[in-house]
Amino acid sequence: MTLLLLVALILDEAFAELQRFHPLSAFGRYVNYLETTFYPSNNRYQFLAGIMCWCLAVIPLVLLASVFIWICASYLPVYLYWLINSIILYFTIGQKSLREHARAVNEPLLSASDDMQKLKQARIALSMIVSRDTQDATPNQMATATIETVTENTHDAIIAPIVFFILFGAPGAILFRLSNTLDAMWGYRTERYEQFGKWSARTDDVLGYIPARITAFLMVLSSPSNFINTIKSIWVTGRPWYSPNAGIVMAAGAGALGIKLGGTAVYQGVSKPRLDLGFGKAAELLDIKRSINLMYRTSVLLIVCIGLLEFLWVGLESLTSGLSNIAFDYFWMHKL
Repeated sequence: MTLLLLVALILDEAFAELQRFHPLSAFGRYVNYLETTFYPSNNRYQFLAGIMCWCLAVIPLVLLASVFIWICASYLPVYLYWLINSIILYFTIGQKSLREHARAVNEPLLSASDDMQKLKQARIALSMIVSRDTQDATPNQMATATIETVTENTHDAIIAPIVFFILFGAPGAILFRLSNTLDAMWGYRTERYEQFGKWSARTDDVLGYIPARITAFLMVLSSPSNFINTIKSIWVTGRPWYSPNAGIVMAAGAGALGIKLGGTAVYQGVSKPRLDLGFGKAAELLDIKRSINLMYRTSVLLIVCIGLLEFLWVGLESLTSGLSNIAFDYFWMHKL
C-alpha cells in the first residue's frame, strides 16, 4: 500500500492535473449539464432535484469504477492491477496543482506588492481558487485567503482521497473526490443553491468528517514546535466554525503556522462575518510558502504512518504465525 501511495504522489508531482484531459474536467462539464437540465423553477422541488443530480453524477461513476477494478483484479497481472490503482488515486489528488495555484498568488506580490499590475495579477490568480470577492483584496487579505485554501485543500485534495483509498480502494477515492467537487460547485448558501446544493454540502460534511480530523492530527504532529498551540487552536477556534470540517483543518493550519486565519470575508458583494481561527499574528505573504511546506509535511507524514502501520502489521503477523507453529508443535509432541 505504501509503495502504491508513493507512486500516486510521484505521478502528481510529475504531471499535476492534466489541463485538457483530466477526468474532473469532463466531470465538471457533465455536472453543468445535469444542473442545466434538471434545475427546477419551482423552489419546492429544488432539494429533491439536488439529491437526484448528486446521485446521477456520483453513483454511476463509482459503480463503473468498482466494476473496472474488479475486472482488473480478475484478469490482469498483479503489478498492472496496482499500477492502475495508483493512476486512479493520482487523478483524485491535487497536491502539485494546489502548490502552483498558491505560488501564482504569492510570486507577483513578493516581487512588487505595490505594483498595481502585479496586484491585479495576484487577484486574478486568487479568484481561480476561492469563491470570495478578490477585486479589492489587499496583499494581507490575499495571503489569508490563499493559506486558508492551501490548508483546507490539504484535506480535500490530498489526505481525504488517500484515506478513502486506503479504506475502500479506488472507488472510495473516486466517491470522495466527486462528492467534494459537487460541494465546491453546488454547496453554497445562495439563492440558487440554498436548497439545490444542500444535499451535496451535507454529504461532503459527512464523508469528510473523519479524514478532516486525521488531517488536523497530522498537522499537529508535523509541527512539534507549535504542538500545544495547534491543539488549542483546533479545540477553541476550529470547533465553533460554521463548517465542521474546514474549521478544524484551517484552525490546525493556523496553529501550526502560528498565525491567525478566518475573519470577515466578502462574498458576492456581501460581507460575511466569520470567526477568527488561531491566535497568532495576521497572515503575511511569506506565510504562503510556509503553508505549502506544511501541506507537504502533512502528506509525507501520512505516508510514513501508513508505512509504519504496514511494517508493524507484517511483523505482528509473522510473530503470531511463529507462535502458532511453536504451540502446534509443542501440542503434538506432548500428545504423541
